[in-house]
Amino acid sequence: MSEHLLEIRHLKTLFRMREGVMRAVDDASLYVDEGEIIGIVGESGSGKSVTMMSVLKLIEMPPGEIAGGEAIFQGENILSYDTKSSEIRKVRGGGISMVFQEPMTSLNPVLTVGQQIEESVMLHLGYSRARARERAIELLRLVGIPDGESRINYYPTQFSGGMRQRIMIAMAMASSPKILIADEATTALDVTTQEQILELLREIVKKTNTALIIITHNLSIVARYAQRVYVMYAGNIVERGTSEEIFRETSHPYTMGLLKAIPRLDSDKSRRLVAIDGLPPNPAKKSGRCPFWERCPFAAEKCSEDSMPPYIEYSPAHASACWFRPEELKNRRPDAAESVLTKRISSEKILELKNVKKYFPVFKGVTRRKIADVKALDDVSFEIYRGETLGLVGESGCGKTTLAKTILRLYDVTGGSIIFNGRDISKLPERRLKDVRREVQFIFQDPFGSLDPRQSAGSIVGEAIKAHRLAKTPEEYSRKVDELFMAVGLDPALKNRVPHEFSGGQRQRLSIASALSSEPSFVICDEPISALDVSIQAQIINLLIDLQAKRGLTYLFIAHDLSVVRHISDRIVVMYLGRVVEISPWNELYEKPLHPYTKALLSAIPIPDPIVEKERVRTRIEGEVPSLINRPDGCVFHPRCPHADERCRRSAPPLSDYGNGHQAACFKV
Repeated sequence: MSEHLLEIRHLKTLFRMREGVMRAVDDASLYVDEGEIIGIVGESGSGKSVTMMSVLKLIEMPPGEIAGGEAIFQGENILSYDTKSSEIRKVRGGGISMVFQEPMTSLNPVLTVGQQIEESVMLHLGYSRARARERAIELLRLVGIPDGESRINYYPTQFSGGMRQRIMIAMAMASSPKILIADEATTALDVTTQEQILELLREIVKKTNTALIIITHNLSIVARYAQRVYVMYAGNIVERGTSEEIFRETSHPYTMGLLKAIPRLDSDKSRRLVAIDGLPPNPAKKSGRCPFWERCPFAAEKCSEDSMPPYIEYSPAHASACWFRPEELKNRRPDAAESVLTKRISSEKILELKNVKKYFPVFKGVTRRKIADVKALDDVSFEIYRGETLGLVGESGCGKTTLAKTILRLYDVTGGSIIFNGRDISKLPERRLKDVRREVQFIFQDPFGSLDPRQSAGSIVGEAIKAHRLAKTPEEYSRKVDELFMAVGLDPALKNRVPHEFSGGQRQRLSIASALSSEPSFVICDEPISALDVSIQAQIINLLIDLQAKRGLTYLFIAHDLSVVRHISDRIVVMYLGRVVEISPWNELYEKPLHPYTKALLSAIPIPDPIVEKERVRTRIEGEVPSLINRPDGCVFHPRCPHADERCRRSAPPLSDYGNGHQAACFKV
């Protein structure tokens, strides 16, 4: 028996692989009560998801094996149930439901969303088809999908990413579960959509008294939403406590490291992010000592001894597994965050966009009759100065990546001019773009998707050196490749490995080295850190800042997270539905945002401090970015703007100057 809704006691989950026994979860204990929100945080591979998958008996056996522990749910040890038994099927979905990270891999594309929700309702509640359909429509309303009576007949592909995640939540809530697990459920979403989904989950908890377990690597999210937090590392829970205790009275070096690695809206931008050195240990080679000791800046001889540190309790809820107390850690080694390297920004424009337009034709039927032009970019104008970093932000669908590809001339320009190094490249024929492509390079969001899996790392990095004939001899070529590896913090001895043999952070370093190999002056960074853990994000951000100062690079840094953009950018451009709505120096934008859309983007980003979060005045917007095909007249933001009036619906506001280089396109400023 347990006094808690769910209590996990000393859970151990193994995977017997060819390279050894992988201890994915190693003696983890936690609990959750009715109506409570808890967070489980840590880097990829820390055991967060495996813990919850083990509770639901979703671990593939073999090679997986639940080697010990209990999971007491409503008085029953569900780990004792057979994997294929009716008891565990009642728990899955019926008692405990899970919302996964990528809805399109969890939704069946050949069934309507109504059929998929109805199936869950009939299975767990025994409803008839007609009654299950009523319940499905009710659930779509609950998760904020308008016009549920008609949209219940839509297929998953007819919904946006945020709407698909809402449908996943509706399916998870179909049988009124006692516990809802959100496993990185908002990682792939824009900050505004992420906020809407998490607010929806919090509202469901209030209305239904359902317990919510948030699994994430984003500590800012748990600071805003969780009441208690568990920090996992290498299969162990290294710290647990209330949200206020974890963020205000941090006691474990790993938690301290995660917090220092996060760029914050309220942090000192002149200081470097403090990244956690190294990588998590191989689960097949874990020893009996503290799993974090090799990466810990406070490690002492005691930490390397072959015994696990005991839990030190600081309050009934707060404890951490470390040999040292927080006051001892402060005495051992003070925080020594370095200042950011000084860079030089010239008054010379390296790139200038003048009224750039990019339209895509829309065709209908087999006759391919053109019915409209989609305005992906509509009169985009701004400049970038040599040596600066210009941040470009906005939700998915606002035109950021389209603009980047248009600058690179991967898309032809419909109208306007792109002036690079004093030359208009918007109408240059393909044969004359080679020099431009050498000077302008691209760092992609997904390093694995952008690297040839069959090429060695050395040949990937050296490809542009050969293409642009930047080395006269094989010896010079080899030296340049080695220098690029060292410049991005990779060992040249890794040149013969292929991409899948690198970690995610190493692959992104490899992508950066490849981009630098043509000796560019201008680099477009398209969401280069969004797929990485917070500790790896800090390493890559620091690396980009260092490379810019040392090599005099100019960046166009594209992202949807304004806290990251704030840390790296000198000026920021905010885009919405193909138009620029605000341009500002970074400090002006954060201290005095002018456009309602910018205010909403800033408000949507949580700060990793629960007390600050409670005191913040938030600006929220509803809905999602509309389709470009149904682009609204007048101000493109007016359908979602809380201040819109008839004038906003009739005409588009111009981009007006408000001093200090601060411009905004809004009638209400």
